[in-house]
Amino acid sequence: MRNLLTLLVATATLWSCNRVTDPTPNGPQIPSEVMQLVEKTYDNPEKIVFTELLKDKIWNVDLESKAKKYNSVLTQTNVLSSSRLAGADVPDNLKTLMNPSFVAGGTFSNFREEEYAYERASFESAFLAEYEWKGAPYLLKWRVTTSDFIPTMYTLEMAPVSQKFRVTGANDLPEALQQYIQAKGYRFSLAMVLTGSEAKKIYQLYLHKNGIDFQLLFDQDSRLLAGSDQPVYLENVNALPSEIKNLLSTEQDYKDFDFDIGINSITKNEQDGITTYEVRGQKKLGNTDGLDVWLVFFDKDKKPLYREFFSLYR
Repeated sequence: MRNLLTLLVATATLWSCNRVTDPTPNGPQIPSEVMQLVEKTYDNPEKIVFTELLKDKIWNVDLESKAKKYNSVLTQTNVLSSSRLAGADVPDNLKTLMNPSFVAGGTFSNFREEEYAYERASFESAFLAEYEWKGAPYLLKWRVTTSDFIPTMYTLEMAPVSQKFRVTGANDLPEALQQYIQAKGYRFSLAMVLTGSEAKKIYQLYLHKNGIDFQLLFDQDSRLLAGSDQPVYLENVNALPSEIKNLLSTEQDYKDFDFDIGINSITKNEQDGITTYEVRGQKKLGNTDGLDVWLVFFDKDKKPLYREFFSLYR
């Protein structure tokens, strides 16, 4: 584990105030503030390519600095995330972490070190990779939490997205979502932006009202997909609609996981005339002191909308 710790916590963030000598950004018109932020963050950046993620608010940028390749997500004032291409292969240390996990056995690519993420604490380190599991693409993330340079918790996260980042505040969201939050009288806590297949986005909002913390999911057109400000926690699997129960007991990923007997949390959500469900299943992580966890959201038609997988171990 000490070798793993050395790999995970020996990270350095590169900040510089050098000017760009020959910027060559492609794509949409980029505000000068965004370009200045890139210049401030990276040492002599070049081969800069911008992609607008949210109109006039958030951009993705790929660039090179000191012969290293970087990918960042930023607003006009903040870097939301920054990762560096870290080599062709995932280190054996990280592969070993996956051995007891239910989702082991896939194929890795585009391994990179996350040098900064807005939501990440200073005592955490993280690495990313694209991951093909059972023929489908996922984003894989390893996290390690340390105390006095000693690892206390390891987390593996897998989601069917190509990109996932946290915004700094409600102002970074589409206007329609800001208006929805205000009209409902919600207090904004945080939001994640998930980019899936065909570059379609899901906005995962964490909100608060009347002493209740809850989450709502919206599509890229700001239409409500799932969630409720009055979530109802159901006691057992028999409270689920038959369509969802059948899927959890027959769909191979969940059947192999023994999902139907490992459910430990079921939430029924009703919001704006839409009824959706959120189901969490967990099981012991091999012979380790940890857990494998599936979190699955079902839409108004009782079909899988979005899912995330976690392995948590010490």
